[in-house]
Amino acid sequence: MTAPVPSPERADACLAALDDAGRAIARRVVLRLIRFGNDGPEAGRPQPMPALAAPGDAGRLADTVRHLADGGLVDLGGELAGGEPAPVALADGALAAPAVQRWIASHGRTEQLRRQLEADAAAWHPRAGQGADAALLDPGQLAELGWLTADTARDIGLSDLAASFVAASRAPRRRGWWPSRTTMGGALAVLMILMILATPITLASLIALTAAMIHKFL
Repeated sequence: MTAPVPSPERADACLAALDDAGRAIARRVVLRLIRFGNDGPEAGRPQPMPALAAPGDAGRLADTVRHLADGGLVDLGGELAGGEPAPVALADGALAAPAVQRWIASHGRTEQLRRQLEADAAAWHPRAGQGADAALLDPGQLAELGWLTADTARDIGLSDLAASFVAASRAPRRRGWWPSRTTMGGALAVLMILMILATPITLASLIALTAAMIHKFL
């Protein structure tokens, strides 16, 4: 039996009631509940609320998830023992909703890259200070992330750890063409010393040149 599809009107009304920040949170929540496999997107495993959070949600996550449930896009499983909220699941038929299809087309690939970055960052973090450079992204991987700016990282909900991982991967490349403060300071110090040492020589040359001119015209 085919799962019922949330009506486009209901889903659109749900999203229209959100501001831009709320819609960004809604999109991230729905995409994180999708499994991207070889056979195409499908409903993934239910996720606990913390797994749906992202920096910058500003405490709006729970309200947005409840709003999505009212729109028929996600299912809330009530509470677990001890009063903890049950994991959030993608609602039956939500994948066929026009809004979800638009999100998959516009941000599906980005979401998959975010997941890979999060996994790589988690593997890199425990190695910090222990040859962690070997776990950083290579130039080819960094080239694929040319689109990743601070704004896009915030838009897709990249964690602080993953953002630090990307920054650490990019840092060696910057060091390759821009001298560090230590290197630049050393170069300036050498230049100043040379200028100081050159001053007496320059004065002596000027005095000798002046004396020669005076002798010529006298």
